[in-house]
Amino acid sequence: MGRSRIVGALPRLPLEVLRHVVLIAECGSTVGAAQIVNMTSSSVSRKIAQLEHDLGVPLFERHSRGMRPTSAGQLVAEAARQILARMDRLASDIGDVDEMGRGLVRIYASQALVEHFLMPHVARMAVQYPNVKIELHVGAGRQAERALIDESADFALILTVPRHPEIEIVAERANRIVAIVSPDHPLAERGRISVAEVLAQPFAALPPSYSSRAAFNTLAPEALLGVQPQFTANSIAALKAYALAGLGVAIVPELTVGDAPGDQGLALIEIVGSERTDTRMCLCRRQSRLLGNAARRLLNDFVTAFAPQPASPIDGEA
Repeated sequence: MGRSRIVGALPRLPLEVLRHVVLIAECGSTVGAAQIVNMTSSSVSRKIAQLEHDLGVPLFERHSRGMRPTSAGQLVAEAARQILARMDRLASDIGDVDEMGRGLVRIYASQALVEHFLMPHVARMAVQYPNVKIELHVGAGRQAERALIDESADFALILTVPRHPEIEIVAERANRIVAIVSPDHPLAERGRISVAEVLAQPFAALPPSYSSRAAFNTLAPEALLGVQPQFTANSIAALKAYALAGLGVAIVPELTVGDAPGDQGLALIEIVGSERTDTRMCLCRRQSRLLGNAARRLLNDFVTAFAPQPASPIDGEA
């Protein structure tokens, strides 16, 4: 069976059959797949058999307990998932372009930015455009990059600088390292402290792999050499809880605290030298990704929030 046969068959694959391949791979049988698409098992079986004939390779192994994808079947199922997801997004985006007040916005964000930075903007859009649907996925910066590249996210808010050449930084904002403590902590009334003063107290920080922790370590590398926090967590919420409990000083990126730390029962203190560290929050998108109206509106809302003065809308997407 030649490569030319497969190349000739692929463009003719109907979306319906691709969906059947995915469902059989997930359900393990034509019976389960047929129930989901409201067809008979025999009809689904015939379509899969025809697809295998057209491609010239078996896609499933038949056994007494059902069906299991072959190596070729796994490849086809994974490609089918991506194609179907793209078609679903295309349908949503077309509807979004046609109707200003509708659409789907997919956002990827670092966990630390969700509560005090992202959600106020999302809430405003939900009130202004109640028919717009918003999907939020939370994860690390590298996960966000993958989501942008495979177009499962329209844009992302992350605490790292993206590395992929196809991802552009639409806007960025300095995100210096700060200390937070409970209001009754001895340092609570101080507006500014040194690294040495932090180290004189029990303190908590993010893991060394995080950019903000690395930035903190550059403030006084000799003093911090070999020093370990009393508490390390990859959760800003956990670091806040540490500070709120009066256990010591928590070192966090400023934008994860929000504009009103006092409302959270926290006192925010500047750290000497932190203004010189290169820590940023980045608003990113894939350069070639065409955004629907709803996504453009929310993206421009964030662009404005990033800038000291109202920013210009994204070119060609007002």
